[in-house]
Amino acid sequence: MIKVLFWSNIGLMLFMYFIYPIAIFIIARIMGKEPQKEEITPFLSLIIPMHNEEQVARQKIENILSLEYPKEQLEIIFALDNCTDKTQEIISQYRDQRIKIFDSKERLGKVAAMNEAVPLARGEIIIFSDANSMNQTDTIKKIVRNFADKSVGCVSGRLCYIDADTNAIGKGENLYWKYETFIKNQESRLGKLLITNGSIQAIRKELYPYPDPEIADDFSIPLLVQAKGYKVLYEPEAIVSELATQNIKEEFQQKVRIVSQGLKGAIKLRKDLLKLSPLGLFELMFHKVLRWFGPFFMLTIFLSNLALIRQLLYFYLFLAQAIFYLFSLIGFLLRNSSRINFFYIPFYFNMINFASLAACYHFLKSGETRIWDKADSTRANKNKELHLESHA
Repeated sequence: MIKVLFWSNIGLMLFMYFIYPIAIFIIARIMGKEPQKEEITPFLSLIIPMHNEEQVARQKIENILSLEYPKEQLEIIFALDNCTDKTQEIISQYRDQRIKIFDSKERLGKVAAMNEAVPLARGEIIIFSDANSMNQTDTIKKIVRNFADKSVGCVSGRLCYIDADTNAIGKGENLYWKYETFIKNQESRLGKLLITNGSIQAIRKELYPYPDPEIADDFSIPLLVQAKGYKVLYEPEAIVSELATQNIKEEFQQKVRIVSQGLKGAIKLRKDLLKLSPLGLFELMFHKVLRWFGPFFMLTIFLSNLALIRQLLYFYLFLAQAIFYLFSLIGFLLRNSSRINFFYIPFYFNMINFASLAACYHFLKSGETRIWDKADSTRANKNKELHLESHA
């Protein structure tokens, strides 16, 4: 029985992280196809939810006003979530007729602000963008061309990180998202991108699902669009950039938030998720749901291995685990170094799994997932030279 526990949990971990990417790659090569794109210029509504973003508000506006898209075909809506700093004052200094400000008098969270702003939008296509995400000049042109295909309902762009290699957190996140980008490309070929990127995502207004404010928009929107039978795509040429998280506390809190909202989303949207195709359910289970419970699989592997340690094979396997966790500890101790080589890989892997464990505890204890503080380190020094690394 103990051996069954040990090997079945190892099998789950191997399938999630190694076999699933291979399987979805093969499926995409057999069943997938490249999307049909055309240069189109429908009327767009660009919505930017903000809460106390005075650090980046001016740069964000200047960035938006520099976008290459017909001015008469673009409106810009700043959805302010009860800002108490100078964000609204800064935006109001710009007299561009395309700019609109919606100000909520109560802080309800990002998704609630989005839900309030969408009815004000006149665009056929709505593009959501985070305050600290800076577009390339052709970003919205690149993302919109996918909507020439009427079967496409939602499109996610590509987030790139600035200064991703200055510490273990940035390096780990950069490597992790290169891995994720590979998977996203395969899912997109199938028209079934599982998770979008909240920093840059577009949707047909008629399909906007007004998601529950306690569920992350990059989780709920693509799944609900898929459940309606529309394609969800990844557009790697629609690029925005952000500063990489610079400290472990912010990165850890971010991962806890993502998993907590995912858990709540899976429960609240369970009826809608059952409308997904078998392939969509396969992606959801092995790309997301089982990963949230990864730390429990890891704990089971460790304890069952310990119970079998008197057998020579299991002794060496336990030793391998011990070395892996030792390397993770070294990576933690050297997390602020730019020369820690491969130690950041086990460190980052264990960090995100520990965050999943904390998220499960947080979810069971309180269930609150709506409002989270932003990572301040991703708002500083935005004018430095860009060193971009890919993030799906």
